[in-house]
Amino acid sequence: MDRFPTLYTTRLILRKITIDDIPALLKYANNPKIADRIVNIPYPYEEPTAVFRISYVHQGFKQKSRFVFSIVSKAEPSLIGEISLHLNNTQDGAELGYWLGEPFWNQGLIKEAIARVTQFGFRELNLKSISASCDADNIASHKVLEYNAFKQTPSHGKTLIYHIEKQLN
Repeated sequence: MDRFPTLYTTRLILRKITIDDIPALLKYANNPKIADRIVNIPYPYEEPTAVFRISYVHQGFKQKSRFVFSIVSKAEPSLIGEISLHLNNTQDGAELGYWLGEPFWNQGLIKEAIARVTQFGFRELNLKSISASCDADNIASHKVLEYNAFKQTPSHGKTLIYHIEKQLN
């Protein structure tokens, strides 16, 4: 895969992040509620962090180690969040990560994004499994993962681990 893919859902476009996304990235990622949930999003989230983020994302695609998509609502043509697959060392599994700007919460958008990125991981990347983690008190993340057929696996402490296997037909 030489070109970064663009994925579509009913209401979303999942595409490559660009320098033009910096204003929206600063607007939506600069939120303590997001920083509290996402390990690599600091608060305050400032322009140097956003520029580094874009470089990190592009380098990951170049190395084929991570696919980080901008989540763009078809109704609002700018970044409203991110969703990613970070491939493991064996290249047959990945860790799913995501965040969405607070004004877009509780609209079912992240459910759509997870469904499409999971499909991409299994079909285009030929992954065998995808996992995701979230805080035990992040009920919204539990619900969207379970909605997308992720199953909770045994875990200890404040972080819950979810997992889905590729279905062989």
